[in-house]
Amino acid sequence: MSASDHILSAIMDFENLLNSLEKKEESKVGESFRSRCRELPSLIEDVGLIPALSFCYAKAKKDIYEEIKSTMKNQGKINDDNYIEKGYSIYFYFVLKRLKDLKLIENLDEPIKALEEIGNRKQRVVGKLLRPYIVQMKKLSEAVFKAEGERR
Repeated sequence: MSASDHILSAIMDFENLLNSLEKKEESKVGESFRSRCRELPSLIEDVGLIPALSFCYAKAKKDIYEEIKSTMKNQGKINDDNYIEKGYSIYFYFVLKRLKDLKLIENLDEPIKALEEIGNRKQRVVGKLLRPYIVQMKKLSEAVFKAEGERR
């Protein structure tokens, strides 16, 4: 799998996200997602993939993650309620989705099992495989969404 495959996948996922946001570029969820795209890659580097994703899932909250997962799968609309949790949920969903696409985990429906599956593999290798994808997500989110609390 080439870096361009990861980049194209990120572009398609980002486009799906943008189409799912009720307020598109002006969405508070988008702002929160942008923040997650900026902070979580360094957290992955600092503490490791599983601890960083566990933190992300904790911040997302199980019910919000389930809502986001369902909305993204069914091409529904995401409103700005609980925007911080939704930002974490979207980031977590996209990382798990990418790992599933790479056939490194079985499914997105059981996040704890997904984390366990990652743990059974070489975390550093999985992290390196994810890097082009998450870097592209960061670039796209910075280009489209304003920073949290910033006015345009």
